Amino acid sequence: VADPSRIKLEMDVEDVMIDINIAIPLGLMVNELISNSMKHAFPEGHSGEIGVKFKEHADQCVLEVSDTGVGFPPDFDFEKSDSLGLQLINSLTQQISGELKLEKDQGTTFKITFQQPEEDD
Repeated sequence: VADPSRIKLEMDVEDVMIDINIAIPLGLMVNELISNSMKHAFPEGHSGEIGVKFKEHADQCVLEVSDTGVGFPPDFDFEKSDSLGLQLINSLTQQISGELKLEKDQGTTFKITFQQPEEDD
């Protein structure tokens, strides 16, 4: 696990009201993705950044968890991974009817897009 003093956490999070049935899975995903970055992205004393962004545009919400670490191999397919953590991320994304994308160009970025449920009046 990376030395936490070598990792800078950058937060860019809007204040958004979220349904509890989405907030709990999102919290679990953020925890898993940050844990994965701490464990795997910065080997052998490397330093870097982990970023968490959360934005709402119209009825779409976007959560991004990124790091500037070593990244995944080019042929890595997160949807077919044996990793329990990534299986959890995929399952929780489906639970909130979201879409998950992985960007591997500069480090790693997981981008989860979902819609807020309609409010019952």
